Amino acid sequence: MTELTVISPPAEEPVSLAAAKAFLRVGHDGEDALISDLIASGRARIEQESGIALVQQTLRVTWTRWSSTLAGRGVRLPRRPVRALVAVHIMEADETLTDQTERFRLDCGRLMLRPWSQCPPLTPGAKAHISFEAGYGTAEEVPDDLKEACLRLTSALYANRSGALAALPDTVQTILSARREVRL
Repeated sequence: MTELTVISPPAEEPVSLAAAKAFLRVGHDGEDALISDLIASGRARIEQESGIALVQQTLRVTWTRWSSTLAGRGVRLPRRPVRALVAVHIMEADETLTDQTERFRLDCGRLMLRPWSQCPPLTPGAKAHISFEAGYGTAEEVPDDLKEACLRLTSALYANRSGALAALPDTVQTILSARREVRL
């Protein structure tokens, strides 16, 4: 089982309210709260669909078993770009935590065992909590194409306020497809 939890959400959104209002051609303040919510919703949907964290945030992935590739090529964490490893904890079934961070390292966004280290055992009912920072940094550091995807998705959500979007708009999907990681 893999579970992703946001520990520390982004301090800001990848696009400002003013930029979104200009893109939407909204000249009044009456819908500022709605547009702000749509920006946040659009960012979250883009992150979920692409596996890319736009603005720096702290995340935690929870595993009930270790991947067999951890000792070799490592395990790709579920959001990129990965900036830093914060901690690796084992939570036993009785909810006791042990810090195992010193056994692990990051290499090109992959979690790996340090040389001469072994995976700590995961007893039945135990979970591994891997906390890490991901994202481009501040909103200014988010690439322009991803900002455009966020604006276009915000626009689609704004136009379709009566219900949720089942699929991403084609323009947003095209931008995200260009950023998909090719696995060899």
